[in-house]
Amino acid sequence: MLTTFSELLSHQSNFLLSLFNFETSTEIQGDMIITKILDYPYNHGVWIGEPCNGIKVFGLFSIFIIAFKGRIINKMWFIPTGIFFLHIINVIRVALLTYISAVNPFILEFNHNITFQIVVYFSMLGLWFWWIKKFSNINEAKN
Repeated sequence: MLTTFSELLSHQSNFLLSLFNFETSTEIQGDMIITKILDYPYNHGVWIGEPCNGIKVFGLFSIFIIAFKGRIINKMWFIPTGIFFLHIINVIRVALLTYISAVNPFILEFNHNITFQIVVYFSMLGLWFWWIKKFSNINEAKN
């Protein structure tokens, strides 16, 4: 049974890696989840904790949509759809970071702190921009 959202993220990322024939594992050490590819030169894995599981990004995204003008009916489908999209991006991010940690851990920190932060936040900004342009009634407020 899954006990945390981070554990769910780990299992989903490992499933994605298994589609490419990687043998993976998930380990639980306290409140940290470790996902790794087995039988590779470097196999310390990737630690998934509260800051990396995406929940704060989901909250930030949702608060923006709730606070911005727009019909409630649109918010009711746009928020879960956006969270689902951001979660898929995060599953891919964790899978790629797990792969990087197994193949070349020397570039892991850069990709974790720069590359994938940019990808996740630009994805969120893209969703916000889409909301403003297509679903907010900001143009009606100007008239």
